[in-house]
Amino acid sequence: MAAAAAALAFVAAQPWGPAPAGAQEAPGQEMREVRVAAQALDDGRVEVALQERAPGAGWSERILPARRFLPAGAEPGRWLWTSTVTLAGGEWRITARRHADERVEVALQARSAGAGAWSDRLLPERRYLPAGLGPGRWLSSSAVTIGSGAPQVVSFYGHPGVREMGVLGHGTPAEVAARVAAWAERYDGLNGARGVVPAYHLIVGVAQNWETPDGIWLLRLPDERIAAYVEAAREHGLLLFLDTQIGWSDPLAEVRLLEPFLREPFVHVALDPEFATRHLGVAPGAAVGSITGAQVNEVQGYLAGIVREESLPPKILMVHQFAEWMLGDRDAIEDQAAVELAVDMDGFGGAPFKLHGYERWALTAPSERPALKLFFEHDLPVMTPEEVQGLDRPPDIVIYQ
Repeated sequence: MAAAAAALAFVAAQPWGPAPAGAQEAPGQEMREVRVAAQALDDGRVEVALQERAPGAGWSERILPARRFLPAGAEPGRWLWTSTVTLAGGEWRITARRHADERVEVALQARSAGAGAWSDRLLPERRYLPAGLGPGRWLSSSAVTIGSGAPQVVSFYGHPGVREMGVLGHGTPAEVAARVAAWAERYDGLNGARGVVPAYHLIVGVAQNWETPDGIWLLRLPDERIAAYVEAAREHGLLLFLDTQIGWSDPLAEVRLLEPFLREPFVHVALDPEFATRHLGVAPGAAVGSITGAQVNEVQGYLAGIVREESLPPKILMVHQFAEWMLGDRDAIEDQAAVELAVDMDGFGGAPFKLHGYERWALTAPSERPALKLFFEHDLPVMTPEEVQGLDRPPDIVIYQ
C-alpha cells in the first residue's frame, strides 16, 4: 500500500478554501472521496476531522476521530496522527504537522480494515492550513479517492552513465524523469482510478567479477551521486529505489550505508540475490547467488526502525528473483507491518517464461506487492502496457531495464 497520488507531495502549496460541512460540490469520480476538515482553537491547538461523499452526493457531516487535536507546541516538521476511522470498508487516519512558519499541513493514510500496514501519506493538492487563522472557522482540504488502492509504480532501472545496465543510464536524472513519466502516463490511462507513480531504480552497489581491495567484490556509488538522484526524485515527484547487488558483502551492511537517504519518505530499497555469491565461493556472475529469509528479515527490521523513528510511511523492500534458490526459504520471511515486501520477477525472455515466474514468485506469499521487470533489449518481444494491464493480477510495480 504505497503512496496513492504520491506525486502530489511535490506540488506547490495552496491555501485551503472555506467549505461548510455538507456543502454540495461538483460530482467527483465514480469512487467515494474523503477530505480533511480543520479548525484552529483558542488555545493554539488544531482540531481535524474527516468528511466523505459518494458520487453525486454532498459531503457528509464531519466525522471526529477520538484523538484529533494537534498540540499547540508540536515540534515543527514532525508528523502526528489521529485515531482510526472506518469508512467504506477500509480504515483511515489523518496525519498533520506544523511547519516552522506556523502553517499546518495535513494528509491521509489508509489501510484494509483490521489489518495491514498504513499507506504512504496521501497528500491532497490543497492541504495547508494558513498561519494566523482565527479560531472557530472550519476549512477543508481537497479530496482523495477511496478504494482506488495503491497506485502502480513504473520505474526505470540502471546505473548512471552505463547504458548497458539499463535505461536509467541513458540520460541525466532530468531526462530519465521525463521518459519514465511518459511511460507512467501510459499505465495511468489504462488502470482507471488507481493512478501511477514514476520512479528511479538506481543500482548503488555494482557486483564485480574481480576481488575489490576490501574483499567484497562490490563497487559502491558515491554518496554524492546518490544524493543527486534523491534531489531529482524530490524535484520531479518520483520514488527512488536504491538497489544493491550485494556481492560478497551482507545485505544489512549495504542497506545500513544508505540510512541518510532512507530517512526520506520516497526512498526505498531493492536487493539482488543473483550476485550474492560469497557462500558459493565464486565471483559474482560465475553462478546465480542467493540470500536467505533471515537476511531479508534483518533488513526489514532495520527499515522498520527507520519508519518508526521518522514517522514515515511503510518502506518497500524489493527482492529480485528468477530462480527458486535465489530466495529459497521464503517461508522464513516474517511479516513486518512497517515494510512492504515486493518480489520482482526479474528474468528476461518471452512472455510465457516471464509470466510463469511472475505467478510463481511475485504473486505468492510472502510477496505483498508483486513486481515485474521488462527488458527493452532482451525480451522477445517486450510486453506492452496493455498486455501487462490485461493480466488477471497486474503488477503493483513495473520495472523497465
